Amino acid sequence: MDLEKKRKKQCKGKGKGEGNVESSFSICDLPDVILQLIISSLPTKEAIQTSILSKRWKHLWRDISKIELEDGKPEERQQFMHFVTRLLVACDCSSLEKFSLTCNVDKDASRVNEWLCGFINPKIQELCLCLYGIEEPLVFPDQLFTCATLTNFELDMQHDFNLPSSVHFRCLRTLTLSNIIFPDSSSAQQLFSGCPALEDLYLINCDLRNVQSVCIYSPLLRKIHIREDKDGMLDEDHDEIDGCRVLIVGTNLKSFTYDGDCMNEYFLYRSTLVIDASIQVLPPEYYWVREETWQISSGKFTFRLLKSLPNVEKLSMSETSIMTLSRTSLLGQLPLFGNLAVLEFDPFSSIELSYKALLTLLRNSPCLQVLRFQVVTSFGPES
Repeated sequence: MDLEKKRKKQCKGKGKGEGNVESSFSICDLPDVILQLIISSLPTKEAIQTSILSKRWKHLWRDISKIELEDGKPEERQQFMHFVTRLLVACDCSSLEKFSLTCNVDKDASRVNEWLCGFINPKIQELCLCLYGIEEPLVFPDQLFTCATLTNFELDMQHDFNLPSSVHFRCLRTLTLSNIIFPDSSSAQQLFSGCPALEDLYLINCDLRNVQSVCIYSPLLRKIHIREDKDGMLDEDHDEIDGCRVLIVGTNLKSFTYDGDCMNEYFLYRSTLVIDASIQVLPPEYYWVREETWQISSGKFTFRLLKSLPNVEKLSMSETSIMTLSRTSLLGQLPLFGNLAVLEFDPFSSIELSYKALLTLLRNSPCLQVLRFQVVTSFGPES
């Protein structure tokens, strides 16, 4: 019986004035393809539980387009591992558009490799992997690196990121890499050169010690966020780590953020379109070992970035950034920031008004409208 006949039957016998009142619409009247979209919006375990609703719903969840998996307490580990393995067998992975996995790999690298090869299909659109406790190398399916539909890729993995001979993310727009180790310069360059449509790039505590230099360029790149911390990579003698030289070609770059301790060298080229920038240089824990040397090098680091941002409209800096910049002899070479309207400093640390770099920035910003900072006064104890 079709939907229209059902409605007529349910309306029959109603009193005067009630003939145009339609019955409530049941979710079961929706076609399978719509129900699968609804089920896909649920958390994965709840989506699977819909199979008990009726015979019709028993297999609907198998074609869901989104799967999100996250391990729990250590004592529940084996239960989680068995659940994911059974899920891989039961569902139709060819329908997956979004896949997310957070997992402690431990000694089960072979099983996780099996999951990656099974769940990551050639039509995947969004992929989020947070893999930790890795003891053996993980193997990603080659089809991932030539996927023509992938638009968002997030990878958090404190391990070598080994790449195949061919890398081409044709439609990748957002790339987030956290804690990964680049094995060499060629693989790093191969990855960044294989993202022609990249718009947003996030590099969070990535290990570039094995990379001498790399160029990051995408004609559509509009935002880049870099955060790095050298402390976790130092040996007991605080030996210096040779930094990587990173060239960022920003022909369309609008936003640039750096947050770290100047571990690597960054060079912005053709970045005149950047209007929103943040330079948050922070002292590392070993700061006391080479205080003067680190201040000079980080001051030059800040100067180099500022010189590449002549058209910035909003600029945020840390107290350390402005302090180390003041230690250099390069202040006279800072450009005129004719478009700078907002200048702000870290609200959790105080700024000395006598910093030469601060006075130079103010002098070189004729259109400045907003200045935000915290200053410690020395008027004695409060009355």
